[in-house]
Amino acid sequence: MNIKATEGWLNVLIIIGVLALLFVVGYPQYKESQPSKVRFGVDRSYSSVPFYVAHEDTTRRYFAIEKIEPEFIEITGDPLQGLKDGLYDVAAVPWYWLIISPALNGDTLKAFGAVELKTGKALDGIIVPEKSRITTLRDLRRKRLGYLVQDEYIVNLLLTRIQQEIDITDIEKTPLEPEEIYTAFEDKKVDALYLLDPYRGYMVYLGNRSMYEGLISSYIIPSMPYAAIVMRTNYVKEEERLAAIRVKNAVDAALSYLTRNPDIAKNYMINTHDWPSDGALTLNMRTPEYQRLSEINVKNVEYLQTTLVQMGIGTCGIKPNEFLFTKIDFAR
Repeated sequence: MNIKATEGWLNVLIIIGVLALLFVVGYPQYKESQPSKVRFGVDRSYSSVPFYVAHEDTTRRYFAIEKIEPEFIEITGDPLQGLKDGLYDVAAVPWYWLIISPALNGDTLKAFGAVELKTGKALDGIIVPEKSRITTLRDLRRKRLGYLVQDEYIVNLLLTRIQQEIDITDIEKTPLEPEEIYTAFEDKKVDALYLLDPYRGYMVYLGNRSMYEGLISSYIIPSMPYAAIVMRTNYVKEEERLAAIRVKNAVDAALSYLTRNPDIAKNYMINTHDWPSDGALTLNMRTPEYQRLSEINVKNVEYLQTTLVQMGIGTCGIKPNEFLFTKIDFAR
């Protein structure tokens, strides 16, 4: 091979090397500059508020800052199963279901944020019509108790506990969809309603009577881990690491914002349900505690897990910390 041909090949190799180097150096920067498309499972409860806040309702739009293009997908069934089926990438699911079933075909689901019902601040109650003769839990015997279908697991836990003290075994349980709640008394579907906020506050605002509040604190656990904001482990560590880091940062910021501004959560619920913007309604509503990863109360998660095991539900085979991501999981 003559010298010119050799020089030509060397030039080609140099060009290829330069291009490869540019790709190695430039591709990560290019990827960082591109938005991450993330699917969020949402419903009309306090648990989904952090996602909406991160998208649109602060002086700093956290999803935009983190280059996240969110797609909101309405949850129509079990949100945990929706994550397992790949319907969405992120969702807030009841701690109850996560504790019982965190596994997913070799993958696992873990929390990076949470919603808790704190002791001393009752967000649940049994609501009856103003002139109802139901004044005690015992009066619920042979009555129809309505509740939101997604809260059935809480109702079952409560009735199991209450029935250890009071004979109300013949209550007729009546699951309802959200749109059925408002007229459940007028339509003679139920005699009483078990509701969590914001629905509890709204039904009291309409003139109904709160017969008993704070049943969760009284019969299940003083401060109850209510919802865990979760992603799949493989999604965070392998499949969409950059997107997961961005989601964690944005949701963290939204959770902090909600902690400082609890009325924002109330306003979102009012707007979501198309309820009247009335100060009296806002005063009737109560908000849960929003927790970032570093703020999740692991002892309360353990307490709930132990309580469920004592009731014959789930096992203690998984340590409470194993339900949580760590800060290292989101290190760039």
